Amino acid sequence: MREALTSFLRSLGYAAIAFDSAEGLLKSKRRRSLSCVIADVQMPGMTGFELHKRMVTAGEPIPTILITAFPDESARQRALQAGVIGYFAKPFNEDNLLACIQSTLGSGEAAGRGS
Repeated sequence: MREALTSFLRSLGYAAIAFDSAEGLLKSKRRRSLSCVIADVQMPGMTGFELHKRMVTAGEPIPTILITAFPDESARQRALQAGVIGYFAKPFNEDNLLACIQSTLGSGEAAGRGS
């Protein structure tokens, strides 16, 4: 899924970077240049929701979109209340995901920006 999503975003002109884990993203020096984070809710080690909370707590509130194979309305509400900009159930509609990204970044922020 990570590779497919990265390829999809790159095909649209976004400078997408894939990380193997939430911890990998947090340790990366490149995280400060990210304009948006798309994370799975269920990841080994740290959930996507926990990743979002850690970035906000660290003073790096990067717009975050969460994707899940196990949709739960209460988890969705909690994520959105915490500032997550999108919460999508797999399989998700690529057009809806793209609309969420564009509404956050503006339609002109493609090539050269991290997504």
